Amino acid sequence: MRQLGQTLVEFALVAPVLLLLIGATVDMGRGVLLNNLLSGASRETARLAALSYNSGSNTLPPACSALGTPCSRTAVVQGAHMLDSLGVAVVYADSGTIGAAPAYGTYVANADPTQPGTITLTGGTSTNTVYVFIYEIDQQAGNPSPRWSCPTAGCTATYGSAVRTSGRQLVVVDLKLKWQPVLAGFLGIPTVITFDSQSADRIEF
Repeated sequence: MRQLGQTLVEFALVAPVLLLLIGATVDMGRGVLLNNLLSGASRETARLAALSYNSGSNTLPPACSALGTPCSRTAVVQGAHMLDSLGVAVVYADSGTIGAAPAYGTYVANADPTQPGTITLTGGTSTNTVYVFIYEIDQQAGNPSPRWSCPTAGCTATYGSAVRTSGRQLVVVDLKLKWQPVLAGFLGIPTVITFDSQSADRIEF
């Protein structure tokens, strides 16, 4: 009886540590999976953004879907929904002006204007959410660079309704995921990890 009681006491001491280790391992594995899926999603989104069919919108179905024999391609931002099955929300918004990032992020240009810049999420963004940034590095003189999608009437009148311009420019997709590990939330630890995946592709037209 005494030995059984000792065993129970030892188990009570060891069990919390063991459960924490198991939880941390599961969380780490989920984090690696999310990061891999984010990389795949950014590549797929950049591939869709480079197609001429998607030059008019990041959110609407591509132009080829209205043909007599519709194509099966999807809107650009659908490439970011590869993480839906893991319960992660996806947020995309057009910009207020063609020369500025969406309101949920800030953009700092690269010292080399031909290369992607650096994007930082603003403080009010949510956890377990993917924020989508899509922009064009435009090498044509007189065009905004980077060029963001903006649907306002003034923007359309000045720069045209297309979200990307011809000339084989570089389109950049930057996906940022603010992720809070389940174990951290359970323990009340305000730990948030920001995963970042950037992909670039040459526009096909």
